Amino acid sequence: MIDVTYLKNSICRIRMHNPRSRESLMTRYNILRTEFPPEDIEPFCQTDGQTLTLSGEGYTLYIALDCGAEGGGFDISLTLAEGERLFGLGDESRTCVMKRGRIAQIKQENVRSYGPVPYVMSSRGWGLLVNCTYAHTFDLGKSEADKLRIYSQNGALDFFVFLGGDMREALRLYTDVSGRPVMLPREGYGLTFVMNEDASARTLLDDALRFRERGIPCDILGLEPSWMSKHYDDTTGKKWNKERFYLPSWQPENYYGGWSFIYNLNKMGYMLSLWLCISHDLFWKEEREAGDSDIQTDGTEDWFEHLKKFVDNGARAFKLDGSSQVIPFPDRIWAGRYTDDEIRNIYPLVYAKQMKEGFQAHTGERAMINTCGTYAGTQKYAATWAGDTGCTPAVLISLMNFAMCGHSNTSFDMTAENKASIHFGFLAPWTQHQGWDNWLYPWYMDEDTEETYRYYARLRSSLFPYIYSYAHTAHESGLPILRPLSLTYLENDRYDEVFNEYMLGDSLLVSVFDNHIILPEEDDWYDYFTGERHAGGSAFDYIPPKNRGGALFVRAGSIIVTQDRAHSLRDYRPESLWIHVYPGRDADFTLYEDDGRTYAYEQGEVARTKISLRGGKLTVGRREGSYEGMGDATAFKIVLHAGGDSRRYVVSAKEHAAGEVTIELKR
Repeated sequence: MIDVTYLKNSICRIRMHNPRSRESLMTRYNILRTEFPPEDIEPFCQTDGQTLTLSGEGYTLYIALDCGAEGGGFDISLTLAEGERLFGLGDESRTCVMKRGRIAQIKQENVRSYGPVPYVMSSRGWGLLVNCTYAHTFDLGKSEADKLRIYSQNGALDFFVFLGGDMREALRLYTDVSGRPVMLPREGYGLTFVMNEDASARTLLDDALRFRERGIPCDILGLEPSWMSKHYDDTTGKKWNKERFYLPSWQPENYYGGWSFIYNLNKMGYMLSLWLCISHDLFWKEEREAGDSDIQTDGTEDWFEHLKKFVDNGARAFKLDGSSQVIPFPDRIWAGRYTDDEIRNIYPLVYAKQMKEGFQAHTGERAMINTCGTYAGTQKYAATWAGDTGCTPAVLISLMNFAMCGHSNTSFDMTAENKASIHFGFLAPWTQHQGWDNWLYPWYMDEDTEETYRYYARLRSSLFPYIYSYAHTAHESGLPILRPLSLTYLENDRYDEVFNEYMLGDSLLVSVFDNHIILPEEDDWYDYFTGERHAGGSAFDYIPPKNRGGALFVRAGSIIVTQDRAHSLRDYRPESLWIHVYPGRDADFTLYEDDGRTYAYEQGEVARTKISLRGGKLTVGRREGSYEGMGDATAFKIVLHAGGDSRRYVVSAKEHAAGEVTIELKR
């Protein structure tokens, strides 16, 4: 029997109960949201017991169902329209973004598939999330051109359907259920620099000072496995490596004070990140919290308990290495009841969940957690990076595919080895330089490379108001910071094969690796570096200016808010911001501010300033909303860019505090 549950308008959950199949761990552990405030819902799904007919906005979906054999499993078949394009599925492939015409395995595998996500969406505006943790298969029109088929030999038939008007709306609905992208702490949107594994407390502090002396903004310094007394210690008994990172033996284990190297690092404006590996049984804790009174514990300590002392020492970020979290343990029984094939896909997800929730409960602050293992819902717990796969064109495709699943805080291992990597790394949603096994530090390179690195680190710092505002947009709507062109220009299938260009927010177009540029034809574009204006549809081989690693364009008709660069972001609250206006059409931008540290933004403690361009007039709205610690109103310095020329205007803090200000921009 088919059970259709309407969660809210345009979202329903569909299940076919098999007495031998149990509830998916995704819903058992409250990872997927299944309860919403009551509302009047007009039924949009009809069923005859084996098929479904769902009425969307200008389209109808026809889905056939098979509950599988007595032992479990399912088969879902959906009829595809001619010309319909399919996207999503996360990091299961790094060869394409548009997925129709291929077969995809939703199976967590080290390096090959770090982050499969069982979510697919259509260019027509619908999306479908399979509520299954076992490995399963998406046949996306490969075997039958007009059929999307999803099947598995294990698990119950259980999935969610989202009926949006377009793909952006589908992402909003999908992240209503799977969770909106989390806001990282302010420092998370600056530079994270992971030290060479040979680092010690002294070299860590020396390099921290060197960043400051050389004028390179940096916010987080990360330690690799050598911080632990036992290399690659995946147990709950890990301790500091006393030879490298000594803490006073006469102080308590959770000491933080003037005798600690972390104290000095913090005083310099840095956050410390610690590398972790794991093979811990996380599921005893999840089962207890799921309310199973019959669960028998083996006495295993909850994972985050042993990390509290390191947080008390001053660590404020954790890098969750792939290590054992993405490696199968076929003979292991988890929480005394689950086989590895049932939990393998979500082990990294549960890991991120417990890290985020443990850190929040212990400190009341946002966690800077980043992981390479991903599944549906990881976006609400942690940032991700593309694992131990370096900086290649395939990595960008990975980030694009995550974007098509509403995952916003994505990055990869940048190095200073070449300018293209620097360009891409500093123009990703968050930035991580990987120094684990190399000495490719900017000051150990040639002068041109160091100057390139310094320029981009400063650019990153200055773009913070813009990037942070789009991080808030992602949290509110599910629309990610980094977007494939297909998610910006929804109707144009020509962008499905563009793998060297992406949008960063609404206004910035980034090109990496391949400098043959074809600018999207729907808009005109300004070269961010030179100010030159280009017509939409222009095709040319781009030659980056000196000490640049690729192209960066601004869409004509854009508002970009920046700040003067700072050596670190944590406590920097400038008295004035820059508003850069690129004319071409009407434009809107909302500047978001919050405390940058806690989860109070989830309760609405956010300040917003709406800025709009209508014709030749720029309007800066009153700052609406508040948060604890909010300072006085901000002054704005306005720059009108016009093809290499510019004019400047000023809105004082007093004018901004008084209310809406409109300025006529004269060219």
